[in-house]
Amino acid sequence: MIEKITTGSFFTNSYIISNDNNECIIVDPGLSYKKAYEQIINRYDVKAIFITHGHVDHIDGINYFKDKDIYISKIDEEMLYDSNNSLYTMLGMRSNFKKGDLNIINVKDNDIINLIGYEFKVISTPGHTSGSVCYKMDNNLFSGDTLFHLSCGRSDFPTGSGYDLNKSLSKLNNIISDDCIIYAGHDEITRMDIERKSNPYLK
Repeated sequence: MIEKITTGSFFTNSYIISNDNNECIIVDPGLSYKKAYEQIINRYDVKAIFITHGHVDHIDGINYFKDKDIYISKIDEEMLYDSNNSLYTMLGMRSNFKKGDLNIINVKDNDIINLIGYEFKVISTPGHTSGSVCYKMDNNLFSGDTLFHLSCGRSDFPTGSGYDLNKSLSKLNNIISDDCIIYAGHDEITRMDIERKSNPYLK
């Protein structure tokens, strides 16, 4: 089962992927995550955290799960410890993550992760940040801030690149099937055929 939780002033989507044994994986726990955390731990045994990229509104909730495995690209792992690149500074905040305090598992393009009875494929999609990734599970794509409904992520933040983002969107357009459900980091859940038909940023 996949559940969407939206938190914080940026209305960031976090996703809870669970199985019949009440085990779960959390994708992108973000800002103002305390209430979500309390709901999750009362229902699920959290096995891992998947991070699509290292911006504050997708990583801050890791503070509630520091004993869990954190899956993130090597490039964007560095953003956990950098308040400027992770945009904490932009919000008048500072990151309190320290190297060695978290159980980090770095992911890269085409990695296969088998957890809680599901298989996830990592798809590298730089552009919004240089280490952005998506996670594909069956016909479900957790796209972070790479692909949105009828839009895409910004590329003008630190480590972003419009050129790389366009390449990543083209990559998704080439490999993701029409019936794949897109679980984006903001806004509504969509489907690839809708985006292929109407999203001006998909080429």
